[in-house]
Amino acid sequence: MLRAYLVALRVPTNHTRRALSSSSSSSSSETWSEIFETIPPENIRNFSIIAHVDHGKSTLADRLLEFTGAIKTTTSNKQVLDSLQVEKERGITVKSQTASLIYNDKNAKNGSGENYLLNLIDTPGHVDFSYEVSRSLAACQGALLLVDSTQGVQAQTLANYRTAIEANLTIIPVLTKLDLPHSDPAKAIEQIEQAFGFHEDDILWTSAKSGEGVDDIPQALIQRLPPPLDNHLPNAPFRGLVVDSWHNSFRGVTCLVSMVDGEIKKGNEISLASSNKKFEIQEVGILNPTPLPVQTLKSGHVGYVVCGMKDTADARVGDTLMDSATTNVVPLPGKNFFKKILFWRS
Repeated sequence: MLRAYLVALRVPTNHTRRALSSSSSSSSSETWSEIFETIPPENIRNFSIIAHVDHGKSTLADRLLEFTGAIKTTTSNKQVLDSLQVEKERGITVKSQTASLIYNDKNAKNGSGENYLLNLIDTPGHVDFSYEVSRSLAACQGALLLVDSTQGVQAQTLANYRTAIEANLTIIPVLTKLDLPHSDPAKAIEQIEQAFGFHEDDILWTSAKSGEGVDDIPQALIQRLPPPLDNHLPNAPFRGLVVDSWHNSFRGVTCLVSMVDGEIKKGNEISLASSNKKFEIQEVGILNPTPLPVQTLKSGHVGYVVCGMKDTADARVGDTLMDSATTNVVPLPGKNFFKKILFWRS
């Protein structure tokens, strides 16, 4: 029965990807940023995609961007979140990247629809970048565990799964590349069940290249992942975990921050827990996947902060950004978490 279902599901290799952007929540009367500001914390889902190298992680990310309307559906969309030249050439994600997606669940509220913010914190795809993976997972509550139906469960699949479990994430298994003629989904499902203890009904079936089954993923994220409410205090003084940083010759250092407590906006003064250096915020925003300034970043959001910082050494991964006017703020356990992951992986 399983094999009959697999045969019926399989997509021909010449299948043309359908337009996925129809579920976009944007409208002519509301801009993306206006919708973003109205989404409540309980409708936020922070997730990552983890997989063995070359199992289609970047391709699945492209389809999710298309499906939610973040980018237009074209055949040129390949590795959209991979911005480095070496990533384009080798087809392997090296640097963490983020994309904030708005998904409109048309089945919610008796068919009137409800908007959700899906923050995709992308992870590198090579085993040498396990530290990058760990710091991305620190900003998430769940992860899509991607398994190639032509190769099954691989060593790095197991390693990334254990890292995600160590970070207390909710795991959603996803089987992909079902459109390939040499795929063996029955064998891959058996391996997933044996290696991770998932049931067959827990597994999502997709072909990231064609877009088949991608529309099931946002629903699974909404239904299975928890919102970032535990240990998040919207009305407390601001605290944010530095997940990544990069330098621009004109703007200085941009910090990618996972918001834990409170909120920040342009003009606020913040400080770093490790050095107590103070900075004034010049801009806050999200990546969609291109930078998009917003009025406020709040608890549960994952966004960027530009604050006139000159040296990336000041923006250490795992450090805590906090309200400079508040005393006795307890730093977030980011550095301890990363050290724990690296110790386990070694």
